[in-house]
Amino acid sequence: MNLNSHAVFALSVGMIFTHHIQLAVLMGIGAIIPDVDREYVFTKRRIFQKYQLHRALLHNVFFAAAVFTVNPYLGVGVTSHILLDTLTSPTDRGVELFFPLSRVVENMYLNLDGHKIGSKGVLWYLEDPVRLVAETADPGLKEVGKNAWRRVYGPFKNSRLADWEVFYSSLLFLLIYASTTYGLVNWIKSFLYYTFNVYLLFVLGIILFYGAGETWRRRLQTQGKAEPLILGMMVLGVLLVVYQGIQVYSPLKLDTTLLGEIAVSVLAGLLVAYIHVRLRVGDVIL
Repeated sequence: MNLNSHAVFALSVGMIFTHHIQLAVLMGIGAIIPDVDREYVFTKRRIFQKYQLHRALLHNVFFAAAVFTVNPYLGVGVTSHILLDTLTSPTDRGVELFFPLSRVVENMYLNLDGHKIGSKGVLWYLEDPVRLVAETADPGLKEVGKNAWRRVYGPFKNSRLADWEVFYSSLLFLLIYASTTYGLVNWIKSFLYYTFNVYLLFVLGIILFYGAGETWRRRLQTQGKAEPLILGMMVLGVLLVVYQGIQVYSPLKLDTTLLGEIAVSVLAGLLVAYIHVRLRVGDVIL
C-alpha cells in the first residue's frame, strides 16, 4: 500500500476507536514509520536485493511490539501498516511477519511445482514464488535465488484499485465524521495544529527522510551523486523522529510475571509441538 493510504487509514482507525484527534494523528504518524526499511542511501541496491530487507526489517511483529512499548498509539499505527501490507502481492513482497527469526530456517519441503526437494531438518513447506517476483517486482525487490516461503502475501497490487479504495474510503469517512461530530472546519484546524505544531518534529523528520531517500532511490542511486548530502538529510530526519519519540514516550505498563509466563508457554509449546510433529509425521514442517 502507498504511504498516503497507510496514513489516512490509520488516522480513520484512530478517530473510530479514540474519538480524539491528537491520538489519531499519532496513529497516522506511526503508520508511516515501517517503510523506513526501503533501499535508501545507506543500503546499496545489490545488498538490499540479496537480503530482501524491505517489508521485513520493520514490517514484523517484533518491531511493532517494540514501538508499542514506546507509545501504544504509535504501535497501533505501525500494526495497521503491517496488516495492510499483508494484503499485497508477491510483486510488492508482502510482509515477513516474523523477521529475523524466519531467516533461521532456510530450506523448504516442496518447490512451486509440488515436487519434494529432499531437504532435511526443520523446513518451510513451500518455495517462495521467486519466478513470479523475478518477472514482476521492482529491480531492488527481485530475489537472487530460491528461498523458502517466509512472507505473507495477498492478492492486491500497490497503487491499484484496492490501494486507492482504502485511501478514498478512509478520506471520505474522515470528512463525514469530522463534519457530523466536530464540524469540518474545526476538525481541520485541530488536525493541522496537532500535525504541524505538536508533532512538527515528527513531520519534518519524516519529510526529510522520505524526501531525500526517494530522491536517491529513484534518481540518484545509479549515478552516485550527492550521497553525503542525501545521507546527512536522512540522518537529520531520523534524529528529529527519535527526539520527538522520546517526548511522546509513554510505555505500556507490563506485568513482568505475565511476560515470563508467556515466554515459558511459548517455548514449552514449541518443544512439545516439535516432538509431536516429529513423532507423527517425521518431517518437521513449519
